[in-house]
Amino acid sequence: MLEIELKARLEPQRIPHLKERLGAEFSLRRTLEERDIYYQAPDRDFKETDEALRVRNRRQGLEEVTALLTYKGPKIDDLSNTRVELETEVGDADKIQAMLTALGYTVILTVDKKRSEYQGKGKNEKITLCLDQVEGLGHFVELEYIAPDDLPDEERESIRDRLLSLMADLGVPRRNLTRKSYLELLIQRATS
Repeated sequence: MLEIELKARLEPQRIPHLKERLGAEFSLRRTLEERDIYYQAPDRDFKETDEALRVRNRRQGLEEVTALLTYKGPKIDDLSNTRVELETEVGDADKIQAMLTALGYTVILTVDKKRSEYQGKGKNEKITLCLDQVEGLGHFVELEYIAPDDLPDEERESIRDRLLSLMADLGVPRRNLTRKSYLELLIQRATS
């Protein structure tokens, strides 16, 4: 699948205003706590290849909802975080982490966040909006559209432009957009 995604930093005081603007176009689907454990491959440097491999543990309240294994390929345009994403649910996160370690993968960093996930309605029904509070980084909004891998470039760019327009409609300044992942932002913060 192809993940067409925009991400922007939010000032905490703007969050109530943004939630008001969601109005009738989005509805809250769930609120989660997520722990993403990112890995480095033994045979190549994911930072150089712009790839990512993670195990995500999701909790809703006191119950673990899911564990996901996700591979993200290199970003494919200069305006967004659009990339190929391969993801599968795993039954036992601890075992998949042990398998990765046994295969020579090493943990780079863990990212903890609280996420409120909204689903679009009507013309936005294929768009997911996430309000994230990332430990050590602050608040962000993400807009995501999942498309087939073989989506023509023209359609992909049209969807990306629609997400850019929606971000503006929500009152998020374009200067707040970032193409960096939370992993990249946390590493940048730690080394600066």
